Amino acid sequence: MQNATKAVCSTALLLAVATMGLAGTLSVAHISSAQAQEEYLPTQKDFVGKWKLSGATIRPPRDMTDAPTPEQEAAANEFQQTVTNFYTAFDYLEITADGRYNFHQPGDPASGPCVWCGAWSFSKSSLWLKLDTAPRLDIYAKDGDIQMTYTAEPDEKSKYAWLVFGWTKVE
Repeated sequence: MQNATKAVCSTALLLAVATMGLAGTLSVAHISSAQAQEEYLPTQKDFVGKWKLSGATIRPPRDMTDAPTPEQEAAANEFQQTVTNFYTAFDYLEITADGRYNFHQPGDPASGPCVWCGAWSFSKSSLWLKLDTAPRLDIYAKDGDIQMTYTAEPDEKSKYAWLVFGWTKVE
């Protein structure tokens, strides 16, 4: 009789723990519809179109362990101006569904020669331009702007990891 009572008590205890664990799991897994709308994972097609440069800034690289020095920030600002001038020489960035990108110069016909273009890939909700600096394009909200950051340094003197560019869809 004692063994049967122990078995019933053990079963009741396990059932109570399992029920509490299930309730805890359900409360953690549940998100509101408002939260779900805020969290946006773009698809490849969200990047397709024509994009115009809309802004630029610098941000210390994410892997930088120490606070940036004034000299590092000044050098990054100066380099950001150089790259911004380069991008403003183009009318727009075109990303096509067939895996190509093209920076169009002012006055270029839409089907004109490729001045600065290449291929892109899509991985982890980001579009990656196939360049030495590995620009990563992200969209954080439905129908939002693109944020371009660089994930590689082509040489030791480069400041690419500091650069952030904003692109707004024009079409």
